[in-house]
This record gives sequence, structure tokens and C-alpha cells, in this order.
Amino acid sequence: MTTGMSRMGDASSTTAARPAPHEPDAPLGLRERKKQQTRELIVSVALELFDRQGFAATTIPEIARAADVSPRTVSSYFPAKEDLAFPDADATFDRLEARLAMRERGETTAEALRDWIRTEMPRWERFEDRGRLQRRVHTANPELEAYGRRYMLRADGLIARAVAADLDVSPDDLVARMASSATLAIFHVMNVHGKAEDEAVAAGEREAGSAADALAVLDQALLFVSAGIRALQIARAED
Repeated sequence: MTTGMSRMGDASSTTAARPAPHEPDAPLGLRERKKQQTRELIVSVALELFDRQGFAATTIPEIARAADVSPRTVSSYFPAKEDLAFPDADATFDRLEARLAMRERGETTAEALRDWIRTEMPRWERFEDRGRLQRRVHTANPELEAYGRRYMLRADGLIARAVAADLDVSPDDLVARMASSATLAIFHVMNVHGKAEDEAVAAGEREAGSAADALAVLDQALLFVSAGIRALQIARAED
């Protein structure tokens, strides 16, 4: 998660219909349910193995044996072993791209991000335990950082293009890049905070906090970014 970017590239386009909120538990057919169950099992055993014996030391055949599937099945779901450490990233960014592309006239990028977070929150809370395990695996295996950076680069491009459309400037415009960097910095800080909380919980220093509490802080930070974009829109309109 790739959807067209026409709305981002045309700040003067007509109002687009907002997509329906993502439903994490939307009904699936029997075949799709089985495929999803197989995928979830592969992810679960892979993350547990990465956590227990390290990413580099874990092989695809080991993961396949633990999941009771063939190595070919593992590779059909996850072409690269690194994908198993970021199992939801592509789908998440596909949904973000679609939400930004379909935002309404006058809706800023940050406002669309806030709405997207609200629709994603049930899924994040549902997989909260897996999220903590993923963060632990990422922290313990620095070789995954470079692979994870590709997703941040994708997010940077998506947000920069969306902000550029807000301001009717090129995506390479300094202001658009600065707004994108400021937005990504918020997510980076929240990720660091999440890792620190995970460590505190593991050490028995406190109980795990609610994902909703952390996201409420993120929501407030995005309000500041949105206000900044609107201020820039006004300033440019007055020039």
C-alpha cells in the first residue's frame, strides 16, 4: 500500500469524494481468509525467530518449517526476507497514498493525515503486541534500518507532493520539503517514544500505555503542522 496521485499533482482540481474509512475486519471469502491466516502465521513465527535468534541468523527454510509451509510459500508472500520484518508497511503506505490523493478541496495534508490516523487506529490497536515485537526486532538488528528507510523516503515523497499541491508549488520547493520533514519528524519522535516505552514495560517499570494515548499526542502535533500550512497558504495568497 499504488493509487494515482492526480489530486496531489493538481491543487485546483474539483472536490473528490472521500474514500470510505478502512475496515480492518471487512468480510473475506473462504480462500482469502485462508491466505490471510497463512500470511499472519508466517509473520508471527518469523518475528518470533528474529527476536529469539537474530535476523541474520534466521533463514527462510527455518521460518517455513516453523509455519509448516514450504519455503516457496514464504517467498510468494514475502519476496525478500526483510519484508517479514515490515509485514504491514506496503499496505499501510498504499492506504496513506490513497487518502492523500482523495482529500477534499481545502483539506490540508496534515488534516488528511489526522483523518487517516483515526481510520488506521483500530488496526494499530489490534496488532499492538506485534508492533512492540517489530520495534524490538528493528532495534536489535541494525541491518534492517536501511531497508526501513525506503518507507520513510516514500512517506517523504507522498507528503511533500501533497503539501506542494496545498501551496500550489513544485514538490521540490523548499517550503514543501520543510513541511514534509517536520511531519516526518513527528512520527520519528513518536517511534522513539514507543521504543522507550517498550523498554520500560519490559523492565517492569510501568504497564503498557494505550495506543490511543500516544496517537492523541501525535494528533495534537499534526494540528500545529496543519496550522502552519494554512498560514503559508494565506501568506502566498496575499503576495
